[in-house]
Amino acid sequence: MRNLIATAGLLASLTIAEGALAQTTTASSASASGQANVGVSLPGATTTTVAVAGTSDHDQMVGRLAVGYFGIANVGAGANTGVGGPNDSPYSVTGLAPVVGVRYWISPLLGLDVGLGLSLIGGSVKPPDPNPRADRTSFTGFIIHGGVPLALASTGSFAFEVIPELNVGIGHAGTDDPTTPGDTSYSGFHFDVGARVGAEISFGFIKLPQLSLVGSVGLRFDTDSGNTNATEVPPMGAPAGKSSSSRSEFHTTVGPNPWAIFTNQIAALYYF
Repeated sequence: MRNLIATAGLLASLTIAEGALAQTTTASSASASGQANVGVSLPGATTTTVAVAGTSDHDQMVGRLAVGYFGIANVGAGANTGVGGPNDSPYSVTGLAPVVGVRYWISPLLGLDVGLGLSLIGGSVKPPDPNPRADRTSFTGFIIHGGVPLALASTGSFAFEVIPELNVGIGHAGTDDPTTPGDTSYSGFHFDVGARVGAEISFGFIKLPQLSLVGSVGLRFDTDSGNTNATEVPPMGAPAGKSSSSRSEFHTTVGPNPWAIFTNQIAALYYF
């Protein structure tokens, strides 16, 4: 009988010790995980996993270089001296210079954008004989883009960004047709500064975090000026001399059409 009681006591002691060890292990695991995940739960609430900093798709791109498209910008040259509304271009010759460039994240918060837009236009026109071939007005335009993207928050495949930026554009055009007495040169200058707010969405949910799209809206101040210098009397009987035109505008970066956010403000980036 005494042996039976001793055996029962030994089994009870082992059971109590095992339960205490399990509780100690659980508490240690919770304490270790608490170093990475910090949160407060209400009584009776189910335990949820808190995202650990540094594990979003955006954080994985820090220190990597992205090549992408930063949008289309207009650049022009020459003075538009016609009477028109406030939305008329100040340039007599215009071109589109899509800006492409690179983005580099220095840290999870701070990045750098550098881009270049280029437009080179030329050619000739051959009307029916006996009319001679004529050169088109040549055009050269450059846009230099700079920005400082700030990723204020990121989780999963989403990053919330504020992007201060500026663009500087220079345009030049000219006509030198030997069949006409006119010899006219055109120049132009563009400057804008502003900031956009939006999101960078990566394709990490399909195992492609290197590819992302940036959609944004914002405010911007633009100033444009164009000059025309006619050294001789050009065709159409216009007098020789200099003329100029300028325009300044403060505006949002999304037009009145609701689809402008997709056609004007979506940029694609690919990280290497």
